[in-house]
Amino acid sequence: MSGTYTLKADPLKHRDEDTGYRIGWKYKYKFERGALDGEMTYGEARKKAAELQAKEPEKVFYPEIIRE
Repeated sequence: MSGTYTLKADPLKHRDEDTGYRIGWKYKYKFERGALDGEMTYGEARKKAAELQAKEPEKVFYPEIIRE
């Protein structure tokens, strides 16, 4: 059974004021990934991901579009 997703933001344009993003993360050397709760703008997610990356160097943090 297949389903369809709707994206909360445009995947081709990343403007700082665009809403519909959250912070995704994955380990660099393990097969584990996840996402943090909460919806924010692309600019906020990008800044918070950079802060988290500095605190936890074993993970990679990035802005991720929320799919519904």
